[in-house]
Amino acid sequence: MRYYVLTHFHHHLHFFPSSVTIGLVVCSINARFTRFGGVIMFFFDWADIPLQSAKAFKYMSIEPKDFFNYVANRLFELFAITYFLTRNLMFNFVVYTALRDLRANMSSRTAKILLIMLAAIQTFWLTLLIKAVKKQIANGGNVEDIREDKKKLE
Repeated sequence: MRYYVLTHFHHHLHFFPSSVTIGLVVCSINARFTRFGGVIMFFFDWADIPLQSAKAFKYMSIEPKDFFNYVANRLFELFAITYFLTRNLMFNFVVYTALRDLRANMSSRTAKILLIMLAAIQTFWLTLLIKAVKKQIANGGNVEDIREDKKKLE
């Protein structure tokens, strides 16, 4: 029973950021402030490139010290820097600008709330990223996916 509850809770946490993003897109279109949405999507996309590349190189890696693993670790480091710059610094500036510039109607108020929620989610994910970076440093520069527990795979 406990496993079911945790799985169900994780399912909702997984789709919560998507719900916030979809709500934000709908509100920004309704309030005719699509420029904020375009800027946000521009900033969010940059961190995805090194992350997906790092995953691909990690899956191609056979041994912990081979070339593919080395490239995956460097790409993860690039992802961490890019994530912090684009999704935390620049995005928070966009949130500040939107909170300051959006007029006071229902769609704008909803968009402001959703922007703040998305900024909170990004900050939470930054704390998880910092934990992963600390684990990488403690692991001698090698990144391991914390979701893949080797004991569960055996």
